[in-house]
This record gives sequence, structure tokens and C-alpha cells, in this order.
Amino acid sequence: MEVVMEPASIKQKLHHYIDVADEKKLQAIYTILEDEIEGEYFYTQDEIKMFYDRRQKHLNGESKSYTVAEMLDLVRQNRQSNGLY
Repeated sequence: MEVVMEPASIKQKLHHYIDVADEKKLQAIYTILEDEIEGEYFYTQDEIKMFYDRRQKHLNGESKSYTVAEMLDLVRQNRQSNGLY
């Protein structure tokens, strides 16, 4: 049976391991995670098409758009109605 650890426990163990690991092991860990650490993300062709489709709908007036002020008002109203404000 596989034991599933809580994310907080995993983070704690990894932090501790990184603190005591030698340089060779640190380099290996970094190499494995480098793409995610550097934050580079590539969109799929489907995602890019969706962005262009949404943009075209916006330009054609086929979708609702909001100003920053309108969005802030909507967020505030939502928070108040949910007792979070």
C-alpha cells in the first residue's frame, strides 16, 4: 500500500534535505527542476487558439468585457455577499 504524505510534510523534508545535501546532489535536484524553477511556460496550440478566439470575440463586441473599476466592484460585492469583507 502506498503512503501518501501531506504537502506540508513533503516540503519540510525537502527543505531539510536541501539544507544538508552536498553540492553534487543539489546540482542534480536543480537540473531535474530547472525548467519549473525558471518559470518558463509554453502554451499549447489549443491554448493559443483559445486566446486568439477570445480576443476576436472581444474585438467584435461578441463578449462582455470589464474595466478594472468594474471588476473591483464585482469582487467587492462578491466578498460582501459571502461575508468575507
